[in-house]
Amino acid sequence: MSHVLKPTTDLANRISFNYPSLTGAPRRAADFVLQNPLETATMTIEGFAERSGTSAATVTRFVRILGYGGYGEFRAALAEALRVAMAPIDSLAGAHSVEGSAFSTLVTVLKDQTANLNETISALDEEVSSRAMKALLEARRIFIVGSGASHHVAAHLEEGLALYLDANVTFASSRGGPEQAIRHIMTIGGADEVMIAISIPRYSRGTVDLASLAKKRGATVLALTDAPSSPLVPIADMTLFAPARNRLLPNSPTAAFALADAIITAVARERPDAVETLKELSESLLWTFYQ
Repeated sequence: MSHVLKPTTDLANRISFNYPSLTGAPRRAADFVLQNPLETATMTIEGFAERSGTSAATVTRFVRILGYGGYGEFRAALAEALRVAMAPIDSLAGAHSVEGSAFSTLVTVLKDQTANLNETISALDEEVSSRAMKALLEARRIFIVGSGASHHVAAHLEEGLALYLDANVTFASSRGGPEQAIRHIMTIGGADEVMIAISIPRYSRGTVDLASLAKKRGATVLALTDAPSSPLVPIADMTLFAPARNRLLPNSPTAAFALADAIITAVARERPDAVETLKELSESLLWTFYQ
């Protein structure tokens, strides 16, 4: 399993803060660190420059942009970030399991997803979370976009938010293709409208483009994505992180699903009137449920 930097580590936070302003070679250096921190920690400045397709001068400029006095100080910060990111994980299979067996795979994947969930919790920022909840609760309209694995997360979020909010909630990219989604986004006209953009690797260009369009139209953009290097981060007004690592597959939406469910629950907590109305509705429809 490859190790990437947790969004809560000091180094990852510094890269995230400066990432939108990085271009060209410095951005390539940032991307290489975020995706290959373990390898970077063992490199000389010349090795890092070669592997990231930059130069020693660029690397020096990059680490100074991050606020470090030199490459040695940067590597010390990277070592500390790795200590956090590589916290020991329990043995993935019991003594009776066979390496490579179906059982071992099930246990391995579930433990990996537990790690993703734990990182999602540790990455939550109270101030950002509070601003996100305020934006959702005060929104007049909410548009949600997401494709691939993120499509299912977006559908869950749409259904849940529509239950508890007065806002008009629309999964803009769910029906009619990109043309229909663009028509939805082109009706945006102010900051009281919120775009929730969801994308995990491999990132959807369509989702990024729709989020950019919503931002230009004046919407408040909330991103649900996996890491500071995500192309949604520079666009978003607020970002909530949900790591999406999977050893065998391109990504995993497990943590993003859990984060979406947490958002729905937090919204419901702030709308006791809506919860009570739904409770009364459910009681009136008891005959439709399996007893």
